[in-house]
Amino acid sequence: MKLLEMNLTVNGRVKLTGYIQMPSKEMGTVAKKPAVLIFPGGGYAFLSDREAEPVALAYAAQGFQTFVLRYSVGKHAAGFQPLKEASSAIALIREHADEWHVIPDQIAVCGFSAGGHLACAVGLQGEHRPNALILSYPAIDFGGAEEAKAAQNKIVETLLGKTDYTQKDIDVLNLHKHVTKEAPPAFIWTTGEDELVIVEHSLKLVAGYAAQKRPFEYHVFQKGEHGLSLAQPVLANGRKSMVDAHAAKWFELSVGWLRSNFGELEVVDKPFEFNFESFAEEQSTEEC
Repeated sequence: MKLLEMNLTVNGRVKLTGYIQMPSKEMGTVAKKPAVLIFPGGGYAFLSDREAEPVALAYAAQGFQTFVLRYSVGKHAAGFQPLKEASSAIALIREHADEWHVIPDQIAVCGFSAGGHLACAVGLQGEHRPNALILSYPAIDFGGAEEAKAAQNKIVETLLGKTDYTQKDIDVLNLHKHVTKEAPPAFIWTTGEDELVIVEHSLKLVAGYAAQKRPFEYHVFQKGEHGLSLAQPVLANGRKSMVDAHAAKWFELSVGWLRSNFGELEVVDKPFEFNFESFAEEQSTEEC
C-alpha cells in the first residue's frame, strides 16, 4: 500500500490522504479499483479520528482505493467552504485516476454526521460530484431560519459565517430540498436511538429520493447512539454504548450495495495457474 498526502491549502490545514493499493500480478483482475472518499464528522467544529482512517482501512480491505478528506472546520468553514473542498477532492481523484489506480466513474463518498451532510451536499450540489453516496447518521435538515436562530444553531452559523441569515440562506443547507433526478444513488443508515441527529433528518432525504424516483437503500437500526462509526470495540474509546454488533452490519451492507451499483468482481471457474519463475523475476526486479 502506498500512503499519499496532498495539501489542499498552503498551510496544510485541508488535506487529502490516500491509501493506494498498488497493482500486483497476483491480483491482476483488480489492478484498478473503485474509490471511497471519507468525510469524518464533528459538527463542522472538529474532525473525528474514529470516523476517518479506520473506515478508510476497512473499505481498503474490501478492495477499494480509499481517501480521507480533512476539510475546513470552525471559522474556516464559512461560506460552506467544505463543499468546495469536497468537490476539489473528487476532481483530484479523477484527475489522478490512472496514477492512483482508480476507476474514475466509480467514486463513492462516505460521510458521518456533519460529514454525512457534506457527502450529501457534494453529491447534490457540488461542481464535481461522486457516483454514489454512503451517508451515516447524516445531518440533513436545519429547519426554518427563525427556528434555527432561536436555537442558536452553531452548524448553521459556522457554515453561513453569520448569525443574521434568511430562509433562502439556510435552505442551501437543507439538503432534502435539493434532490433532483440527477441525484447519485444513496445508501443511508441511522439509528432510532440517535438523539443528536434524529431519524427525521434521513427520513426527509429518503422522501426526496422517493419523490424523484432515484435509487436508494435505507436502514434504521433500532439501537445505537449517535457517532457509532463502525460500532466496533476498538473504536469505542472504552464506552459500551459505542459497540453494537447489529448496527455494525451497516458496513457489510454498504459494501454489498456498492458492488451492486458499481458491478461485482468477476470470478470465473478456471484451473490453478502460477508461474513461480515469472513472479520471482518480477520481485527481484523491484528489489533492484
